[in-house]
Amino acid sequence: MSILIGVAKLAFLALLWVFIAIIAQVVKRDIYGADTKGKTTRATSNQPNPKRRGNRAKQARLLVLDGTGRGDSVPLNGEVVVGRSADATLDIADDYSSGHHARFYRDNESWIVNDLESTNGTVVNGLRITRPTRVGNGDIVRIGRTRIRVEEP
Repeated sequence: MSILIGVAKLAFLALLWVFIAIIAQVVKRDIYGADTKGKTTRATSNQPNPKRRGNRAKQARLLVLDGTGRGDSVPLNGEVVVGRSADATLDIADDYSSGHHARFYRDNESWIVNDLESTNGTVVNGLRITRPTRVGNGDIVRIGRTRIRVEEP
């Protein structure tokens, strides 16, 4: 009888460690985003969305790297608002983003990204921003679980 209780205790302990490992993976994904080896945590769409597609020739743009809008882009003209709201310039279907999550705009020298007091914040190149931040060619901006690359000619 005591052997059976000992085995039950060990099985319970093993299940507890599996549960802790799963929680650690979820927290890591939420902090650092999707796997950078081409895998995403959400289903991707192979159908382009013409509403989000911009002129790619010699114009600065934002390119969605993962999520349901993977491959979609929007030209950086004037002001671009990114979020899950239908009236956002770049509408991303990301449950971890706010309706109007971040705003991209141009000053005299470069593009600026500003978090619009979102719940989960905005991350630029792995660092959470707390004020308007300059971004340029190749910078990665994470909004919720969606990564967006700034591309300039």
